[in-house]
Formats: sequence, structure tokens, C-alpha cells
Amino acid sequence: MQLTERKIHIKNSTLNTLIIELKEECQNVLSLINQLEISELSDRQKGKILSELLVSSIYLDSHCNKDFQDLISDELETLQD
Repeated sequence: MQLTERKIHIKNSTLNTLIIELKEECQNVLSLINQLEISELSDRQKGKILSELLVSSIYLDSHCNKDFQDLISDELETLQD
């Protein structure tokens, strides 16, 4: 699947970077889940995919922490509508 790079229009550069990283990790998770849908995987292949999924889930859990949520809240407060 070809993904198109698009600009994220967020004023805060830290939040912008974090969102881009979140997007990349979410794409990785989707890829891993798609791999798990293949019916003829060996246990070794499943183990490798599940291990990578575990690492991604830990990353996402730490990535979407209170600091990230606060940055989003701060950005929301800058919106005029």
C-alpha cells in the first residue's frame, strides 16, 4: 500500500512531531495486524509478528501519555472556533 505524505497543520512543533511519529507507529500496527490475517503462518512467524506488536503497543501506550494529551489540549485551546 502506497501512503501519501501530507503536511500536518499544527502550530506546536513538538506536537507535530509526535503526531507524525504516532501516525508511523499506527501504520506499523496495521501492517502487523494485516500480517496476522495471513492464514498460513508458522508459529515462528506468528511469534515474530506478535513480538513486534507487543513492542508497538508498549510504544503507543507510552507515546500517548498525559504530556501528549496536554499538548493536544493546548492546541485545542488555540483554535478559534
